[in-house]
Parts: sequence; structure tokens; C-alpha cells
Amino acid sequence: MITFCLEGAVKQTYSNIEILVSDSHSTDGTRDIAASYHARVILCEGKLLAARYLGYQESKGPYIVFVDTDQILEPTAIERAVSLMNDYDMLVFETQSYNTEWFIPKLHGASKQIINARFGKPGAFDPTRGPFLPRFFKREILEKAFAAIPQELIPGTIHPDHAIIYYESYKVSQRVGGLRNAMYDIEPDWRKLWKTNFRYGASLRSIKKSYYGNLLLRKMEFGPRFGRPIVSGLQTLLLAGIIKVIQRMGIISVSARNSRFQYS
Repeated sequence: MITFCLEGAVKQTYSNIEILVSDSHSTDGTRDIAASYHARVILCEGKLLAARYLGYQESKGPYIVFVDTDQILEPTAIERAVSLMNDYDMLVFETQSYNTEWFIPKLHGASKQIINARFGKPGAFDPTRGPFLPRFFKREILEKAFAAIPQELIPGTIHPDHAIIYYESYKVSQRVGGLRNAMYDIEPDWRKLWKTNFRYGASLRSIKKSYYGNLLLRKMEFGPRFGRPIVSGLQTLLLAGIIKVIQRMGIISVSARNSRFQYS
């Protein structure tokens, strides 16, 4: 999957790009693949928030874009983003589905149709309530945002890592813009959906007890619950329900494990 992501990075029409891959000692060939694209690999000892923080620290440019391994940049995205940065300090990238065949990817495609209908509307870019997160930042915004995040949270935070960064960035600046048709998500199959959201759920138990718990509670929930067209709205509702159940099971698994530790 990282191959598609790196292909999107090297095919950008904006040429002055530094590609960093934050790797948690993977054993799936990620480092070799990254090297074949002339990307610099940085080894990360922590979880997702730590990976983004390390990427920011190691980068050199005035702008930073966070791209996950299951995402593909549209070829002109960075060039168009840079051209907007006289007016904004960070940009939300509108995201489409790269694949919509089979059941779970089809549900994700429907949910993006519902979510993207709200793109740029009042409240959509709200850091605590809206469904969108910026991908493209001025460096000085991230510098202040990461300085405000309690350092003890950074190594172990999985979800909502990105929302925490945005919340602190928005306190620095409310100049948030949107870039249409900027990115594609490689939608997960059932196995990946389960694995990702079970892990997210397990991580939510600790984050809900932190400073960010009540602030980002709605952001941690999955997207809008319904919308039009009706069929897409129902599919979005179904996906939200599936994800909520999986995350709940992740939370329960942590609770049960902690109970065993207490009584062992």
C-alpha cells in the first residue's frame, strides 16, 4: 500500500519536495520500498502522534503535509496548496475514494459523498465538531501546536492523534482553507477495517481521561450519521455503526485486560 502513497508523492507537479517515511520498525519491506523512491526513513519508537511529531521534527521545509500510507495525493495537490498559502495557514484536503468495489469500500465511498457535501460549509472545519482535518500546514503553526501538546501524551497516542494536532493548531490560527480534489483514500477491506478500529478503540480509553477527552469526543466519533442522497446516507449510517461496534469492542478489551491485571 505504501507504494501507491509514494507514487503519489514523487509524481507531484511541484518538484521541491522532501519525502519522509516514519517507520515503527516494520518487517514488511517498508524501508526498502521507501529507499527505492529516494524517501528518507526515520525510525519511530512511539505510536501515530509520535510518528507525526517526528516527521515534523525531521523535516526541513516551510510547509508540511501529513499523508498516511493508505492515501494517494492528486498530482497537482502540493502545487495548488502552496499557491494558497498567502491566504491560509493550513489546508483541509478533500478526499475521494480510490476504490469502491466490494462491500466495505463501497460504504466508505458513500460516506465520502455525504462528508464532502459539507466541504467548506459553516462549521465543517471546526476542530472539535466538523468531520475534516487539515493535511497541509505552515511549519510555524505546527511548531506552536506541538509545543502545546503535553509531551507525555505524544509517545503512546494512537487516536485521535491528528485531531489533537488540529485542535492545538486552530488555537494558534483560524486561517483554515480547503483544497478540492486533493487526495484519494485506498479504502480498507473487512480485515483492515477491523484491525484499525479495534486498535483505535483500545486507545480511546486512555485519551478520554486526558485533557482532550471531552474536547474531542465528537471528533473521535465516526463522521456524519446521515445525509442525502438517501441510499448513501443509509450506507454511511451503517458504516458508522460498524465502526462504533468495533471500537467499542476495543475499549472493552482494554477494560477486561486491566481487570485481569488488577486481580492477578
